[in-house]
Amino acid sequence: IQILFENMSGNEYKSYLRMSTHPSLRQGSTDPNHKICIFGTQYCYPQEFSLKLTEKFFKLRFDCFSINDLAGNEFFKVKNPWKTIRGKHVLQDVYGNDICKMKSKLMSLRYTWHMNAGPNLEERRVTIAFRHMSLKEKCYVYVYEPPYPHEDDETDYDNLKPVLMMKADSMFGFGVKIYDAESEEEYATMTKDVTNDILLSKDDYVLKVQPGCDLAFMTGLALMWDYAMGEMVLS
Repeated sequence: IQILFENMSGNEYKSYLRMSTHPSLRQGSTDPNHKICIFGTQYCYPQEFSLKLTEKFFKLRFDCFSINDLAGNEFFKVKNPWKTIRGKHVLQDVYGNDICKMKSKLMSLRYTWHMNAGPNLEERRVTIAFRHMSLKEKCYVYVYEPPYPHEDDETDYDNLKPVLMMKADSMFGFGVKIYDAESEEEYATMTKDVTNDILLSKDDYVLKVQPGCDLAFMTGLALMWDYAMGEMVLS
């Protein structure tokens, strides 16, 4: 990313900044058709794209959610540690290559999850934070720019501004929408199969992502929302 910026002329960089309200959301691309690109242009589709996130009934240590397209083809994998003190989950591509790691932060005034990537998955790329634990229906999404902090660094909220918001789509919290914190443009929605939730105690979602938005990034946010909401219910 830093090399990409260094190779730009002044006018090219100014044009890059005009492409998005938040340049941090376009770190992986200079294509104006890519509204959000964090993990690579291969995840930015020109059309609306939907994924099905299904919690597996018989959970294994390294396999908790299946993530498929609507035709049933595997799209991402999730590697989940089971019964650990600090939840850590790794999103992988279909070939088993790591994309990002998601983990909760312990001992925080805000209920917080981090998304890490880069070498050894130790660079913090995203933080989602619920301002008050009682306000479980909304959280703020902070996206970092290089140089990225280490995953164990303290979060400097005084110098961060949320670029996205995540909000429950109903008072019952059965789904969530992801939208721009300033313009309120909607980038993705996740709806829940309430029948499976009630009868089987199993989460079954459809994540609908708008054209030009990073599917891997949106899937990571959706998973963190589900993990966070589940932990808050238990607490």
